[in-house]
Amino acid sequence: MLENEQNVISQPELNVQFWHDSRMPYVETRQACQSRICYKAHSHTTFSIGAVDTGLSRFSSYLSAVEMIESGALVVIPAQVEHSCNPMPDQAWSYQMMHLNADWLAALLSETVREQIHAPIPQLKPSVIKKPELYCAFTQLNRDLFNPEVDFREKEQRLIEVLTQIILPCFEWEKTDTSHYFYDHLKDLIIYLKDVNTIVPLEKLASMLGISRYAVIRLFKANLGLTPHAFQLNLKVNQARELLKYGKNVADISYELGFSDQSHFHRVFKIHTGVTPRQYQQGFI
Repeated sequence: MLENEQNVISQPELNVQFWHDSRMPYVETRQACQSRICYKAHSHTTFSIGAVDTGLSRFSSYLSAVEMIESGALVVIPAQVEHSCNPMPDQAWSYQMMHLNADWLAALLSETVREQIHAPIPQLKPSVIKKPELYCAFTQLNRDLFNPEVDFREKEQRLIEVLTQIILPCFEWEKTDTSHYFYDHLKDLIIYLKDVNTIVPLEKLASMLGISRYAVIRLFKANLGLTPHAFQLNLKVNQARELLKYGKNVADISYELGFSDQSHFHRVFKIHTGVTPRQYQQGFI
């Protein structure tokens, strides 16, 4: 991709379109039309905002009750929060999804929002917002981002304006009921898992903390909503997303992140993101 060039990639076979601009690396967004793809429960390192355009879907998270969402609803998902949002059986839906770098957003809101919106362990709950004016504002923002005739400076200003003045002030900053059960140990463990290129077995995790295997599972589920194995796979998918953005070879990523082979990497990546590694990468190179 040329320097200072934005990228809009359409993939008709998937009915999905991606937008990204190298001058605004803190935001990416996608639009999917009549999608039937289902996602495995996962989490993002980004602060994410989704909108349902048509159809009916089921939103679930370990931090909130299962909720049916339909056209005009926004879903706000803080970084690291386990969740899934999928169409009803044998139905399709259309949606928008924006991912914002959590550090960038925290800096943007630091003067007006005092809650901690970015932490290695979730501290804010997700929220479903059903306000037509917010949906319209978010939809128009996405149109502006996808529009090649809008200068990137205008896009940046529009992004900041809509987030700080319209959408996020309506988000209920409800804090999680953080478990103190081995909490500090979990933070250290997450740092360790980010640096290893293999899936660490449950027995080793238990030995490192000096607790039972069941206690390790309980620790992850209570604080992250995922089992230790699922958390590690999700972590590797998020790491792969960053590597793919910068054009790294898919085979090299698969090896570097410790997958048994490219086929395994392909399967895991797709059930977490809805697209294959190569399809995802096309939106950024």
